[in-house]
Amino acid sequence: MEYYMIGILLILIPIVGYYAHKYGKKAGVDWLLSLLFKSGFDAKVAGFKKQNAFIKKGGIVFVGDSITQDYNVYEYFHQYHVYNRGIGGDTTEGLLKRLDESIFELEPKTVILLMGTNDFGVLNAHPNDIYMRMKSIIEAIQKRLSETKIILISVYPVNPKLDPTSVGSRNNENIKKLNKLYETIPGIQFVNLFDQLKDEEGNLKKEYSVEGLHINQNGYEVITNELKKYL
Repeated sequence: MEYYMIGILLILIPIVGYYAHKYGKKAGVDWLLSLLFKSGFDAKVAGFKKQNAFIKKGGIVFVGDSITQDYNVYEYFHQYHVYNRGIGGDTTEGLLKRLDESIFELEPKTVILLMGTNDFGVLNAHPNDIYMRMKSIIEAIQKRLSETKIILISVYPVNPKLDPTSVGSRNNENIKKLNKLYETIPGIQFVNLFDQLKDEEGNLKKEYSVEGLHINQNGYEVITNELKKYL
């Protein structure tokens, strides 16, 4: 595996150099990051497809981006039948492409969705555009799995004071606008964790965060205690 990755890097480095020279440093780096994400995304989805042959249907599936991927749901919800279908860096656009592998094939009793922060940070999307994609995701689940309970979690606050680079273009005003839109989607249980995680200034609490964007174990404990009220 190590030799395989080295080989990929040896191939990519001159290509990135070409794009960086032709379009500028940022364009070359952005192109590389998008390529690496697609490769990782495809590998994760293919892995889910394989794993789904062994799952027990009727459980609880957590679906999201890296905040879900890093969530140790098997430990925190050990008394439940749970699965984690988080992919780091994913967006609502990506989730629309993997509904089969991440939700439909599992035929869950409950699906817990957390998605949208990367739409701001990666796609520079408008809250209404993110809302429309999430609404399409939920409508697809409702059509395909009419008995499945859908829990939609609010997008979490960020704290640019901790690490502006990690937070990027995300800001809490846009996140709050998106959460208000999410709350209007019919047929779901909306869970507002934004207020549970924010500090007095409306930012993600330092004691709950890794670097202003991702959640640490203190934060996940708060999230777990709240989510268990809805299961």
